Amino acid sequence: MDVLLCSLLVFLLGTLTIVWPKRLELAAHYAGMLCAIVASGMTAFSGLRYLLMPNSALLIDAKWGSYSLIADGWSSVFLVITGVAGFFISIYALDYARGYLGSRIRALTGMWNLFLFSIVAVLISGDAFTFIVSWEIMALVSFLLVNHEAGKKETVSAAYQYMVMTHLGTAAILVAFYLLGSHSASFAFADMMHNQLDGVMRHIAFLCAFAGFALKSGLMPLHIWLPNAHPAAPSHVSALMSGVMLKVALYGFGRFAFQFIGMDVFWYGLLVTVVGLISAFLGVLYATMEVDMKRILAYSSVENMGIIFAVFGCGMVLMSMNLFPLAVVAFTAAMVHAFSHSLMKGLMFMSAGAVMHATGSKNIEKMGGLIKKMPYTAFFTLIGAMALSSLPFTSGLIGEWLVLQSFITLAQQAGSPELRLLVIFAFILLGLTGATALGCFVRLYGTAFLGCPRSQIVDKAHEQPFFMLLGMGIAAALVVIVGILPDPVVNIMQSIVAGPMTAPMGNPLGIIWGGSGRYAIYSPAIILAVTVLVTVFVAVALLGSKKFERRDVTWNCGTYPTSRQQYSATGFSKPLRRAFGSILNPQRHTEYIRKEHDYFGRKLKVHLEIPDLFTEKLYKPVQTWMISSSSAFRHIQEGSVSLYIGYTMIAMICVLIWGVL
Repeated sequence: MDVLLCSLLVFLLGTLTIVWPKRLELAAHYAGMLCAIVASGMTAFSGLRYLLMPNSALLIDAKWGSYSLIADGWSSVFLVITGVAGFFISIYALDYARGYLGSRIRALTGMWNLFLFSIVAVLISGDAFTFIVSWEIMALVSFLLVNHEAGKKETVSAAYQYMVMTHLGTAAILVAFYLLGSHSASFAFADMMHNQLDGVMRHIAFLCAFAGFALKSGLMPLHIWLPNAHPAAPSHVSALMSGVMLKVALYGFGRFAFQFIGMDVFWYGLLVTVVGLISAFLGVLYATMEVDMKRILAYSSVENMGIIFAVFGCGMVLMSMNLFPLAVVAFTAAMVHAFSHSLMKGLMFMSAGAVMHATGSKNIEKMGGLIKKMPYTAFFTLIGAMALSSLPFTSGLIGEWLVLQSFITLAQQAGSPELRLLVIFAFILLGLTGATALGCFVRLYGTAFLGCPRSQIVDKAHEQPFFMLLGMGIAAALVVIVGILPDPVVNIMQSIVAGPMTAPMGNPLGIIWGGSGRYAIYSPAIILAVTVLVTVFVAVALLGSKKFERRDVTWNCGTYPTSRQQYSATGFSKPLRRAFGSILNPQRHTEYIRKEHDYFGRKLKVHLEIPDLFTEKLYKPVQTWMISSSSAFRHIQEGSVSLYIGYTMIAMICVLIWGVL
């Protein structure tokens, strides 16, 4: 308890760098980031210590008037996620944020500490009031961080769109809290666990809670803020928002589902599963169409949060069927993948920031050949791309493997045609999602780091400073360590969901899972050993053979190949764009450039735009309707004092009549 409370105080100490004098802005930055590093380490340590040594006592239990702080095992998991990600991202930001010297760097560093403080405060809130206050601080501070580069028009637009959407989500969560609290002894979580809410009101509370947390986590169709906010924010802020803040939404929804509302209603889990599956597939599909590096990662976050919520919904469905031992696998999968996603997405946003820092651009179509200029960044990015593609020896495969096992469990327990159709639907979408994710990150990595330079911005590219590389290196190492030795993480997550007395599903060599009645074994350590042996054998065989290698320029019909003849990112994604054209609705605009030579044709420039389906079909029509409806009220506002007095009298008469009735 002392360590966790001290971490909050250190975060607040780091926030005070906002008021340091301007002449000391660089010192303020280093001092603030040092506070964030230390406090994040303390947060991770306190959460991990509780998880490794579980006991009946709470991690923290404090109260001041109407406000209380309580942290249990569920909180501790997300405290570890927050602490670990905050630690290596803050190290990265030591060098990265120096680019904002002279551009309100003291505010950036102070808000960074306050952002981490608010996240931790949400995770240890013990009542609805403390939760909402902390949630609002988190929303406001993240808005200020997204809007840090307010001189750019697109940044301001993205920030205010995020602010509006996040407050809509907060309103929905407030309604859910009010309905539960009004049927409880108080708004303390301990009392809300014993609420008497039932019937239609209970369903409304569930829908409001799911809508609010789904919006914060970026599930479709409530995701429209996410692809705009992440590219607008500084890269280390994007890494923390995607790696940690989105998981806070999972924490809140899990708190409601496990303790306040329950999972005995079948359609609760069904709704969560379907929304998650659709978000996963459409998220990675839109990611594959983008050329902005940070928008690719933002849509990838939509995909991964969709996977997490889909498998959490699978667990809810199994719980509604009174199959708690089997539901444990699904909930464990959700938590393992949430932890894994915080590592690999934090790593990839840091890599995107490094590439932007080196080239001054986020457009992968202008890159190419960066592996020669930035070898360490390229290596770390490769690990992150492999993890997000769910390839072996990375943490990404561990969560995805457990997700598939969860739906296999659901398939074996499906007792009705409708449930079997759901499982078929899940496997189709998960299969498409996995294949598309692999293509997406092959496209991103190949276009940006391999081949020849596509523009002159690559010429000035350079490797990054020490602390940026150190932050990425720590994240990459954790991704590989968890991928090769996943058992500690898996077993800790399982013990939180099912209790410490549950038999672990893993062993020192891999994961053993017997939920279906048969053992399904995935052992990355054994697979790695076999891979190394085969690689060594092949290498020795090739080196021992007397074969010669000749290097020459690729044959190109008698001409020397140029960078214009490489596969572009847009060309790479064209097959998918054609296959799913009815969903993506690509829009092409051709620009005719002046003819430069008498013997050659006119140059063309084609602009390709992929509009967001829900923005075009849902949000823009609603926006148009609201504007046209509000214009009708202009006739009421005529500027006449007599008319306004008449409105007041009519309102008073209506109130009096209502009071009599």
